[in-house]
Amino acid sequence: MPSSQTTLLAGRYRVLRRLGSGGMATVVLCHDERLGREVAVKRLHAHSPEDMEKRFAREARLGASLNHPNLVSIFDTAIDDEGVLIVMEYVDGESLSQALRRGPLEPRRAGAIAAGLGAALDHAHAQGVVHRDVKPANVLLRGDGVAKLADLGIATAAGQTRITRSDIVLGTAAYMAPEQLDGEEAGPAADVYALAAVLFEALTGAKARSGRTPLEIAHSIATEPPPDLRDHLPGAAPAAADLLKRGLARSPGARPRSAGELGSGLRDALERPAERTAPTRRVAAAAPSRRSTAAPLLVALAAAAVLVAAGVALVAGGGGEESPAPETRAQQPRTVTERETVTAPAPAPAPAPAPAATGSGLNARGFELMQAGRYEEAVPVLQQAVESWPEDSQDIEYAYALFNLGASLSRSGNPEAAIPYLEKRLTWNDQRKAVEKELKEARKQAGKA
Repeated sequence: MPSSQTTLLAGRYRVLRRLGSGGMATVVLCHDERLGREVAVKRLHAHSPEDMEKRFAREARLGASLNHPNLVSIFDTAIDDEGVLIVMEYVDGESLSQALRRGPLEPRRAGAIAAGLGAALDHAHAQGVVHRDVKPANVLLRGDGVAKLADLGIATAAGQTRITRSDIVLGTAAYMAPEQLDGEEAGPAADVYALAAVLFEALTGAKARSGRTPLEIAHSIATEPPPDLRDHLPGAAPAAADLLKRGLARSPGARPRSAGELGSGLRDALERPAERTAPTRRVAAAAPSRRSTAAPLLVALAAAAVLVAAGVALVAGGGGEESPAPETRAQQPRTVTERETVTAPAPAPAPAPAPAATGSGLNARGFELMQAGRYEEAVPVLQQAVESWPEDSQDIEYAYALFNLGASLSRSGNPEAAIPYLEKRLTWNDQRKAVEKELKEARKQAGKA
């Protein structure tokens, strides 16, 4: 990967500096000479140009098909003499793995991250996409506090082939679900497990499962119950501890029904004092599996066979590759599944306030209102967000705010006012299908189809 500041990638992206690299890719910070903005450009490490092109094209299509504020935003793909590039939004901040080197996160911050990542994974799962590599290195924390999930590079999509070669199991062992370690197909429940592992570490600074090798981690999963948050964080709400134990359950069916249920549930539990938190029902499925008494050892041995015979690309302890990069804004309200409780569930709290009254903060606040279906309330907040940028701004956050305002106007009964905002959003090349769909609906409702 070129590193000189005079280097132009694809004749357009001027390399400024390297952001990170790992076993799969190298990411550099570039200046887009055409649009005058900073972007992250990623090049995959592959065994052949043909392999590289196929895998990158798949990753770009997956990224472009998803549109969510806590997911990576793919702007462009390009081909040069060295292969295929993916151009993504640059996130000015740090990864969760870097943040955790300073110690665990404050519970409210961890809760906000949990809700955002859970909603992002629900959005991906609804589109048939399973991430398969949720870990702290792939969680990017922007300066204003927004968390974004990066790197769908080893994702799978329903009905489509895997991006990765079929003879390699990819992931980071400390965050991989038991079914992944067993070599089975990973579904949305595997992402729920990984999210629970990431959140446990965010709150405690300790990995939920640790070991010197992937085999030791697999053996721990097979023979030991999930850890209890309260052993590391005394005074933690029982509901929070219970949710994480369920999320780390050996059986996929014992885990929360969705990543959003886990994330929003954990946020709610962490925001309320422990003594006032409604306890969640202990689920029997979180107990040891109904397999035979020999099953735990067989699971560990099976994992060893998969890991050794397949030439596993695993990182035993954690960190994995650092691949800082990008992200998105979305518009569809998140479906919140009701948590089972012994007592009546507490009323859902109002969306958390934005970190700051900046354009980005206002847009985040407006989006939270949209997720709650409160479109009329979102409109004035998003109008303030849009007005905080100059009309010729190339900031991608401005583009997100334009879309969110247009969508909120349309869904609150004012589609004609939504049209100019959505039309302006189309001047950006990313997420065009989602914007065109929203614009078409607004025009139809306004009688201008």
